[in-house]
Amino acid sequence: MSRFNDKIILGTVQFGMDYGINNPNGKLSYNDSFKILDYAFKKGIRELDTASNYGNSEKVIGLFNKQNPNKKFRINTKISSKNNSLEVQMKESLRRLGNNKFHKLYFHSTELYFHFKEDLEKNYFRYKNIFFNEIGVSLYTNEEIQLILGEKYIENIQAPFNLLDNYQIRGNVYENIKNKGKSLDIRSVFLQGLFFKNIDDLKENLCSLKNSITELKKISTENKISIESLALNYVKNYDFVNNIIIGVDSLEQLKSNLITNNIKLSNLILNQINSIEIIDRSLLNPSKW
Repeated sequence: MSRFNDKIILGTVQFGMDYGINNPNGKLSYNDSFKILDYAFKKGIRELDTASNYGNSEKVIGLFNKQNPNKKFRINTKISSKNNSLEVQMKESLRRLGNNKFHKLYFHSTELYFHFKEDLEKNYFRYKNIFFNEIGVSLYTNEEIQLILGEKYIENIQAPFNLLDNYQIRGNVYENIKNKGKSLDIRSVFLQGLFFKNIDDLKENLCSLKNSITELKKISTENKISIESLALNYVKNYDFVNNIIIGVDSLEQLKSNLITNNIKLSNLILNQINSIEIIDRSLLNPSKW
């Protein structure tokens, strides 16, 4: 079991819905989802990331749990609605997942966190004893992170980090997360598969990223490192990263991710990547696409 796989959290949004700019397969079948979960467990991955609004992803995981009682994953999910109380939503997710407790429970936005903050603080120790080990917030912007850093019960932040949404943009804020004693789980390592897409196939609203993606592919080619390996090893390079969430469209893609060479990128390569600056930050947020 590699140390790298210990840090990997398997994202499961594709189990429940179509997801990804470079995903030709769409939503995965139950059978394909189970094969991915089985292989992930075999390779030492022990943590899953899901959410109540990822289609029927929680239900898929729950059925796998029921059929494979000896393959226990730590499961992280997200509170994604104001429509029911926090306690009701936690109970409903646990029922769908067939689990007794979440490893990490996230709020899917700062807005949801502050909506439930009073309830969380009033019942924190009871909730933690019954429902979760850690509490966190899933965020996009540096401004949101700064807003959350002072919240005493928040232990974990989930946020993007990748070859374009890079250290130049995120470094100071992410170093601060570590300095505050909170943990950071990284998502969007492949920016929803954007790095693998033919730049001539980019939608009009993403065309301004062509030059930056071309520069990344040039770095990849010149250093004989696949873009996949470059993306993963770039994120792994930084000490403030606790875990890396990767979502896959197929079993073959997971296998490819897990055999990616463990490369220590040179300072030259890191500087080349970090010199790429995206002026319009909204282009780095897939929810804006």
